[in-house]
Amino acid sequence: MSAKHQRLDYLDLLRVLALGVVICFHYLFSGISKGNINSVSFSSFAPAAKYGYLGVELFFMISGFVILYSTNRSAGEFVRRRFLRLFPMFWMAIILIYLVTLLPWWKYPAPPLSKALWNLTMIPTAFGQERLDAAHWFLVRELQFYLIVSFVLFIGKGKLLPKIFPVWAFILCLWNLLNLPDFNIWYFSGYFSLITGGAIIYSIREWGWNPLRVIGLVSAYIGAIDTRISIIPAIENRRNTDYSATVIFIVVTVIFLLMMLTIVKGIERIKLSWIGIAGAITYPLFLIHGRIGAMIIQHTANDQNKWLVYGFTLAGLIGVAYGLLKLEKRVMKWRVFARLAR
Repeated sequence: MSAKHQRLDYLDLLRVLALGVVICFHYLFSGISKGNINSVSFSSFAPAAKYGYLGVELFFMISGFVILYSTNRSAGEFVRRRFLRLFPMFWMAIILIYLVTLLPWWKYPAPPLSKALWNLTMIPTAFGQERLDAAHWFLVRELQFYLIVSFVLFIGKGKLLPKIFPVWAFILCLWNLLNLPDFNIWYFSGYFSLITGGAIIYSIREWGWNPLRVIGLVSAYIGAIDTRISIIPAIENRRNTDYSATVIFIVVTVIFLLMMLTIVKGIERIKLSWIGIAGAITYPLFLIHGRIGAMIIQHTANDQNKWLVYGFTLAGLIGVAYGLLKLEKRVMKWRVFARLAR
């Protein structure tokens, strides 16, 4: 890795942006559309907020970009680091969500403890159980991604990952354009067009352009556009609304352009004193904002006070997310986690 292998404040800025639009989607559109929040009606921002789900696409690209930071090590070390990065915070968030939902006045009470415990696996649906927070589906794709990267590292081919990602993107693009069956194989999902696109952009930033990376990046972009547009009928049916293929095309294009800015010379000079902690907060805030936030809004908001409630809810959850970060530092000192971190 060259001197470019360093933390980018710009990436944390993109994380904050991605989570911001996802929260707008959940609070201003999705929760109301699905009937989970019926104490307030749609605002004038709803037509824009309904596209906020595409913030997850930006998260996927960031995940692909940063993964090559972590692959210059053994498979075992990679797995340990990914486990420590995801699970301790996830477990704390699940416990918090469950305890909050036990309060008696919520419209949607907590499930039985036996079912809630399955959520600690991060893949409760694999065991026939519902998620405590539907937004956590995103983490399943992350685990699938880490699994394939771990396998490549395990067989000693980690150095080939910068070449594997462009080939993967090309196969995905061709496969989806031809509408070939995916045989329920995870890695044919269109979300991996975004993940591979992020990884290719990192490769370009680190080692420069070459024909394989150009083909891979174009393939990732076309694959992302094609798969995001192809699922429009499914999400329209699920959310009881209409989506514009043109708007989705523009948003996905902007996401790729935002990630491409990481290649611009001098991008690492962008320094924001507050962005490091803001970027760190995005993970716990993502984990807790959905169900807890929806319950608070449902219980306390109406059309007259909803903007005040939105503001206080978000501010309160940011404070809780910050508290979870502080608690995580203590938890990581426990012997079981400290040993894994060595």
